[in-house]
Amino acid sequence: MREKTPWPWVVILWLSLLAPTGVNAADTVILTADHWCPHTCDPSSGRSGYMIDIAREAFALAGLKTQYQIRPWATGLNEIRAGLADGIVGTLPGEAPDLPRNRLPLGRQSNAFAVRADDPFNFIDMTSLAGRRIGTVKDYSYSTDIDAWLAQHPQQVLAQAGNRAAETNLGRLLDRQVDLVLDDEAVLRDTIIRTGRTGKVRTAGRLAGGSLHISFSLARHRGNSLADALDNGIIALRRNGRLAAILAGYGLADWE
Repeated sequence: MREKTPWPWVVILWLSLLAPTGVNAADTVILTADHWCPHTCDPSSGRSGYMIDIAREAFALAGLKTQYQIRPWATGLNEIRAGLADGIVGTLPGEAPDLPRNRLPLGRQSNAFAVRADDPFNFIDMTSLAGRRIGTVKDYSYSTDIDAWLAQHPQQVLAQAGNRAAETNLGRLLDRQVDLVLDDEAVLRDTIIRTGRTGKVRTAGRLAGGSLHISFSLARHRGNSLADALDNGIIALRRNGRLAAILAGYGLADWE
């Protein structure tokens, strides 16, 4: 009989291995993004970015907690497809078409070109980019038209990977390794100020961007339900004034 006494403990151990790794595991949404402040920021800086703040409060209304991980953009996309996270924050409508995404925007993108302050260049149209070396971010989508132009002129494009690609690209601009930096206008403004490059770099024209969303993992089998919960939360936050308050904290206004 003594040989049978461990059996209940074996059952308990076996059941514990089958159970979720934590009681809140199913109620936590894991989001990933790169450093693209003020849209998505490094949380160690004291601010996560307005899109992360909006998503966190929107999911909380559905009883979901949010965990935010900062990753290089290409890495984040790979992790989403592998099911290592639930959603990647900041995709355009035509970006990552293989992934489900929420319908309502969490933000807006406006593309801009940055040049050295002593460079007389001003962007007029795509033909004005002839002969110019352009610093971009690896695997970013800017807009359908811009993406097509960049793909047709690979010899002019120097794509930068990493979490702080905007900072690196501005450094390359001042070192004359590139002639222009293409990025989101708010990101360029935030990076120029934060890195002390005011007066050394200026914006030299802008292009239309698009709405920003969260694309969700198919591998985790709850992407569509999370997208619906996020959209419902955005509606509620806009109605109760929290969305406008979050944006105001970053010096921004509601896009609608």
